Amino acid sequence: MFFLLLSLLTAGLFIEVIQKHVLKKKDPDINELWMELEEQEWYKKLLCDPLLKEWILLDKQKGLLQDPYYVRKIIDKAGHREGFINYMKDKAK
Repeated sequence: MFFLLLSLLTAGLFIEVIQKHVLKKKDPDINELWMELEEQEWYKKLLCDPLLKEWILLDKQKGLLQDPYYVRKIIDKAGHREGFINYMKDKAK
């Protein structure tokens, strides 16, 4: 059992090293994603509401919008986008 766990951890480490150093795979840059998000029409409409804008800016500082993978999802997928919009509207009430 211990050998199996150790083998899985070693394989995971090995795969991560290959991705980062051999394939030069990098994590997405949050600032680039924020710029792309700010170009979205639906996002601009959200920022027109002063109350929502305040909550969105707070979320950028220490909320969901700090996660680059989540920001990519709300840009690309309509379901995640609608969920984010509803979340922000509920939070602003």
